[in-house]
Amino acid sequence: MKKFVLIIITLFILLISSGCYNYKEINDMAIVSSIGIDKDNKNDKYIVSAQIMNSKESEDSEDSQITVYTKEGDTVHEALRNITLKSPRKLYGNHLSKIVLSEEVAKEGIDNILDIFNRITEVRNEFIITIVKEDKASDVLKVLTTTESIPAEYVKLSLKIADKTSGLTYATKLDEFISLYLKKGIDPVVPVLKIDKKEKKGTTINNITTTNPISKIVIEDLAVTNKGKLETYLKNEEIIGYNFLRNQIQKMIIPVKCDDENNYASILILKNKTKSNAAKKDNKYIINFNINSEAIITEYNCKKDLTDEKVIKELEKDTEKKIKRYIKKSLNKQKETKGKFLGLERIIYLDYPKYKNEDYSVKYNAKVNLVRKGEIRNSVKGENNYE
Repeated sequence: MKKFVLIIITLFILLISSGCYNYKEINDMAIVSSIGIDKDNKNDKYIVSAQIMNSKESEDSEDSQITVYTKEGDTVHEALRNITLKSPRKLYGNHLSKIVLSEEVAKEGIDNILDIFNRITEVRNEFIITIVKEDKASDVLKVLTTTESIPAEYVKLSLKIADKTSGLTYATKLDEFISLYLKKGIDPVVPVLKIDKKEKKGTTINNITTTNPISKIVIEDLAVTNKGKLETYLKNEEIIGYNFLRNQIQKMIIPVKCDDENNYASILILKNKTKSNAAKKDNKYIINFNINSEAIITEYNCKKDLTDEKVIKELEKDTEKKIKRYIKKSLNKQKETKGKFLGLERIIYLDYPKYKNEDYSVKYNAKVNLVRKGEIRNSVKGENNYE
């Protein structure tokens, strides 16, 4: 009987004590989707903006789904606290999807800023770091977008899609930035944003009630860091070469010239594997890259017969040459910068821990295999399709 009573008491205690110890009512929180950080050089203060998701009980489709609060402070954390004083609710950063830094702030030190958010327990380390070029970080937060009611989600999705399909960017998250920053022989990169058609009208609801928005947030370039600070930018083909060498290409289109009349074929990279290693010969270090890609033809604007194996081999060779061109541009950019964005020395360290900043050479080879995935019935050109 005593055992039965003890079980009942135990169950009762479990029932009344269940639940989350730090449970908060959602209406009491200001959910932060994005944070922008600028610097006022006149008074040497940080200007911090927080994009807050509106949590009204009944949303009006004509109202903006976000509110942007901006405050300044001697430190970033003080500015965030001042926003809390301005906001009717407590800031909640667990849904933070991106941080936008101005060029000025990034040049002073990205590492110092990110260290703050790494210490804040309510912020997860999964948000994307971005730098805005030629604009203020606060301006990026204010631009309304058409496809997503929350602009921060629009930018996050755009970066993820471009990362997976174009080879022209790389979405760096906080935890990855910190990991690469702490490693020897490599520096992290950060995606760059820019406001296209810069007008204040882009901050009003009219920007999303038209098929051609006045202001758009576009992805442009990759920022190279050196010792945690912005140094320079990678451009189009330099970025593609970077992603090939870093084994970060998932899918992308490579336009390849297929005749002497300036016509092109579209080669879609489906799979890519880049292997790298270091070797030492005659006391000289050599870094080797082997790039292997599997691809298909998605567009063909030439008259040459695709059923001819020689034509396919030519396309493979021309695609390989294009990849090598991307890589060469990235390697040339690496020679001009102090930031070790390609992680070349890191590759040597992994194989030769005693390496001490000695000279090295880089060799690379690209192999492309065009695969046939079947035939399209009633093909317009009446030929086998490499699609």
